[in-house]
Amino acid sequence: MKKFFMSMAAMVVAISASAQVYVGGGMGLASQKVGDADSKLSYKLVPEIGYQFNKQWEAGLSVGWEGVEDGAHTFEIAPYARYNFCTTKLVDLFLEGTVGYKHYEHDVDGYEFGIKPGIKVNLSDNVAFVTKVGFLGYQQKGTDNFKVKKFGFDLDGTNIQFGVNYKF
Repeated sequence: MKKFFMSMAAMVVAISASAQVYVGGGMGLASQKVGDADSKLSYKLVPEIGYQFNKQWEAGLSVGWEGVEDGAHTFEIAPYARYNFCTTKLVDLFLEGTVGYKHYEHDVDGYEFGIKPGIKVNLSDNVAFVTKVGFLGYQQKGTDNFKVKKFGFDLDGTNIQFGVNYKF
């Protein structure tokens, strides 16, 4: 039993030696106008924290807030696992598997699970520019009385995310 625990401790130390914690996320500000109404400020803030196990695998959690001035606001949380399938010194291509929950005002909930493809540009050993483009999977939002369900590949101008990560 003692050998087993010593082996497990050695394995944890070996994995942790090559791992790095990172923080980052994305944010956005925009002005939007619907019909003849006045323009309103919309915002989105999505911080994230993650753990890089090795060159191929990362896991993390993003938490987001978005809303419109004098309008609806939402909260989201989405843990993810990221697999870097093509890595170079400067650019990494990845697939991010995610399971997310989003709460809208007026007791409307949303769920999603799927894959987000992306690109990470390593600006230095500690700083990376991260872009996620599209979503392949299942999404649902609504109340008990009315639900909108969607399955497929979603790629449009509103489904592109930009952010920066800093590794410790």
